[in-house]
Amino acid sequence: MEVQQELLDNWQVIRVIGEIDSKTVTTLRDFIDDKLVNDKAVALDLKKVPFMSSAGLRALLTLQRKTSSMKVDLALIGVAEEIQDTMKVTGFLQYFKLYESIESLP
Repeated sequence: MEVQQELLDNWQVIRVIGEIDSKTVTTLRDFIDDKLVNDKAVALDLKKVPFMSSAGLRALLTLQRKTSSMKVDLALIGVAEEIQDTMKVTGFLQYFKLYESIESLP
């Protein structure tokens, strides 16, 4: 898994490439802990994430709690339909704003 960050206007875009599972989730969590900027909203670009395990879902919920405590918006970009289905069944979907692309962010 690869994680990259880019600052665009009022958003810090974190792009994830590859599967998010128990073997890779620590990389994502560490990156987020080290790189988040306090005054910018977070857009987590998941367009190139074909699979996310329950460990990945927990990491998303942790990120949501962190951004909420920072009082910044969190957007998920390009979430695969299978992952959205899992988020819906588990009740996680209600905590997130989903967008198709970076260009569709407010």
